[in-house]
Amino acid sequence: MSLIICLLFASTLQIQFHQSVAAGPEVKPSHLQDPHDASSWPGHLKPLGSEATHLPILELNQFPSPTEFFQHYVYPSVPVVFRHGARRSPAYEKWSDEYLKSLPESQEMINVEMRKVENRNIPPARMSFAEFLDRYTVYDEYLVTGVPDFLKKDVLVPPPLLCDNITVNFLDSVMWFSSGGTKSVLHNDDVDNLNCLFSGQKEILFVNYTKYRHQIVFDHPEGSFSGVDVERVDFNKYPEFRDVEFFEAKLEAGDCIYIPYKWYHQVNSIHRNIAINIWWNHKANIIPTPVTCGNPDPELSLADVRFYYHDLMNNEEEEIIHPELVFVENPGQSLTTFMEEEGKEILTENQLVGILSTKLPMLQGVWNQEALDIGHKIFQQIDMDDNGEISSQDLEQLPNEQEGEGPFGLRLQQKLMMLIDVIDEEISKTREKQLQKMLANAIVTDSDILSSSQEDSKLVGTVDETKSDKDEL
Repeated sequence: MSLIICLLFASTLQIQFHQSVAAGPEVKPSHLQDPHDASSWPGHLKPLGSEATHLPILELNQFPSPTEFFQHYVYPSVPVVFRHGARRSPAYEKWSDEYLKSLPESQEMINVEMRKVENRNIPPARMSFAEFLDRYTVYDEYLVTGVPDFLKKDVLVPPPLLCDNITVNFLDSVMWFSSGGTKSVLHNDDVDNLNCLFSGQKEILFVNYTKYRHQIVFDHPEGSFSGVDVERVDFNKYPEFRDVEFFEAKLEAGDCIYIPYKWYHQVNSIHRNIAINIWWNHKANIIPTPVTCGNPDPELSLADVRFYYHDLMNNEEEEIIHPELVFVENPGQSLTTFMEEEGKEILTENQLVGILSTKLPMLQGVWNQEALDIGHKIFQQIDMDDNGEISSQDLEQLPNEQEGEGPFGLRLQQKLMMLIDVIDEEISKTREKQLQKMLANAIVTDSDILSSSQEDSKLVGTVDETKSDKDEL
């Protein structure tokens, strides 16, 4: 394996761009591979991505400003590693087991996962933080919990997030703590994520969500994860992972990494491992400029900011994260009510698109071709007799599922979530253009911010809160 180091420049930052070029394991010549026999495909029954193309992840030796961070990485959805970014936090030096045990608050209760190889069918155990510290090097378990309040002061907010317009949209911070050897499922998150590693090493595989969202459709959409065995991929069961390009990141203690909204990722932790991630609302109207950012304290810690996720009830969280769920829970009733109110006996595909725009305001005015294609698939799923129109007879034939949690509802939910994501990309492009225009003019006034916010609200139409399951990273 050879290492190629390329120097790139983003704004005033010098970027180190590392790419590992591997000869790769020996595979069968193409003429010996049966395209219809998944067991002959390179990588079958081997670790996820072991024989796939691996692409480089951008690396920076210093943090960018909030403006640069959003302009070059968040808006275009580009993962990036910040070398040594976590070293500025007191936690990097202080968080030994002895120090953590010495704190009186270590008697507080926390949730502990009972398998290092993630298994979401096994419920967590409840124990004190101190008890976990006595057990974690011996037992097959690791800690996944919101950062305890008594430890938040030791973690500084990373400089790319030091902006009032960003911190007011923080949702949660989570601690990941183990003796190493943990393996997550392949999953994605409904939030943007900045993760900092204070102890140990991590190896992370990424897959570009935008590129592969039509190819990789999770068989566990209720938890946003795939049931694929990441240590032994069965292509007979999961053929969608053939010919997928992976990004790979290797983190050392003191590094941080940005994981874009919805990017698929799988995480392996090595040695004593402590990481903290900050989640913020991807759908919020964040346009970081000198005016919107204010003048935050560079020593701002997690103890100094509010995480809105903790202020919400479970049902509120679900409605905010997935507004489409209200429609999915009973699509037949939603469409029947609309048809009765409008005096219609049938619905055409164009009329269904109009209804979706009404039920999900963020869709209004930004339907591109990909979105229309997904809308067509939604129409086909509801058109039970496949006659090109939706009638009351079609709606009566829809499966009667409890709150849309059966196969029909989950398939519909997947399509609607994908539809919202397609639209969200258009919104991100709009925000990026607004920021570029403001920076080009070099004059940002309160009226500029108000105007951009009003324009964005036409595109989004949602409150600025989201949430994710507590997945690794």
